[in-house]
Order: sequence, then C-alpha cells, then structure tokens
Amino acid sequence: MAQFTEQQIADEAHRLWLEEGSPEGRAASHWQQAIEILKAREPLPPKSQSEIAGDKMPPEQIASEL
Repeated sequence: MAQFTEQQIADEAHRLWLEEGSPEGRAASHWQQAIEILKAREPLPPKSQSEIAGDKMPPEQIASEL
C-alpha cells in the first residue's frame, strides 16, 4: 500500500481547492481526492518473471512447456 507524506497530500488537496475556485467546506473531500490522485500516479509493481514470459510467449507455447 502506498504511503504518502502529509505534505504531499496537502499540496495535492490545495491544488484541487484552487482548481475548484477555493470553495468553503470541501477540505475533507479535497483531502480524500488528493489521496486517490496520488495513488493513481503510483507506478504499478514490477512484473514477475512468469508475467514477463507470458507477455512474450503465446498461450500455446506456455502450455506446452508446463
């Protein structure tokens, strides 16, 4: 699970707040949105060797090597 600093979340929430015209009473919503945005920016975990091989080999070849 991704870990973000409070400052990273605050910066993103502030950007959202400004983008929406600085509305009152949306701090909690912007905070949650900021976390979701940061999670979406996270790179996917590296693929395993078997996943990499599966990307390069047709299913029939993989099955024949089992």
